[in-house]
Amino acid sequence: MKRGNRLFIVWIGILGAAIIAGIVTAIKLFVEGHGLFNTNDVIIWSLPLGVYIFLALASSGLTLLASVPMVFGVSRYEPFAKRLVFLAIATLCGAFVSIGLELGNVWNMLYIMLSPNLSSPIWWMGAIYSVELVLLIVKFWRISIGDWESPISKSVGVVSVFCALIAPLMIGSIFGITESRVTYFGPVMSIYCLLMAMLSGVALFILYSSVLQKATGEEVSPARTEIYDEVILILKYVAGAVLVFTVVKVAIESATRVPEFLMIRKYEHTFGTILGLQMEVVLGLVVPFLLLVFKAVRTSWAGKVVASGLLFFGTLGMHMEILISGQSHPIGPKAEQFGEALSYVPSVWEWLVVVFALAVMLLLYTLGERYLDLEMITGRKTARGAHKPMVYRQLKLEEDR
Repeated sequence: MKRGNRLFIVWIGILGAAIIAGIVTAIKLFVEGHGLFNTNDVIIWSLPLGVYIFLALASSGLTLLASVPMVFGVSRYEPFAKRLVFLAIATLCGAFVSIGLELGNVWNMLYIMLSPNLSSPIWWMGAIYSVELVLLIVKFWRISIGDWESPISKSVGVVSVFCALIAPLMIGSIFGITESRVTYFGPVMSIYCLLMAMLSGVALFILYSSVLQKATGEEVSPARTEIYDEVILILKYVAGAVLVFTVVKVAIESATRVPEFLMIRKYEHTFGTILGLQMEVVLGLVVPFLLLVFKAVRTSWAGKVVASGLLFFGTLGMHMEILISGQSHPIGPKAEQFGEALSYVPSVWEWLVVVFALAVMLLLYTLGERYLDLEMITGRKTARGAHKPMVYRQLKLEEDR
């Protein structure tokens, strides 16, 4: 994190190059429009939308994890609250970059927000995430000045967590109310999105913390390690819940004779399959869950990085597989124009949108660690304005011992 460090300079240079490429992509999209994407009249939701869902849900998961100390008062998690809130802000900013460019023009996103359709879950999704972003920024400011327990701070924390719970459910409802797409339809999609939000958010925090620890050479105290081990246990339980839902989904797809589900079997899965299971499910969910079952693996640095990394990027693969396979079967008049099952490969410009979104997110991470003192919390104000010592001080005392 030191500006004079050669690795830091190289890292900033890589992110700068990625952002320049992203700006060029944005300009080209504004000029030429959505035709740069490999979409058609059947497959209209593409990679940038999948990345938006992926990052937005991860941001909600981070916010829910931050609620453990902020809303539920588990004081030993307080040293991580400021970083969690900032990571949620940066991740959501990356999500907005992706959806803004997926729409072909960022002004389209503003138009959607300023011309509300209260019966549209897509509008509610955008509105809730916009409110959540504002609330997270306010909460980060209140934490930065040491205000945890004033009425304003508490209210902002509770409402932001409420938004983080509702937003994933709203994303799931966008698919769940699509009656013409049987593989999307149903209330389970909302529950699945909420679980995926928790999974990707907790996995991102573990992955980020582990990489940051190695990059800075920080020695983690036994007290801090114990908390990380608790978070990795949360990750194991959430991964298990998602695995159960996924197995049920695969069982339904395998047993039913509904034509739309039969078409999914004919669809060329992007990442391939192993014994009938999609590759991203095996490598991005089953394998890391098995790794987390063993205590020796999940408590080691390498085990945390591998398991959380596979789960985090595996969720992106699972989002994309559901997103594209659900559109692969043409319906209505389009069934006469296209084949039984369509395949999809993202264009170069779609990948550049993804690179741009991730670069913005990672640059915010880097600048936050460098300038915003995400680790140091010196005290907090009570509702009456007095300062109360924090658990962070107790952790520091244990580290000094």
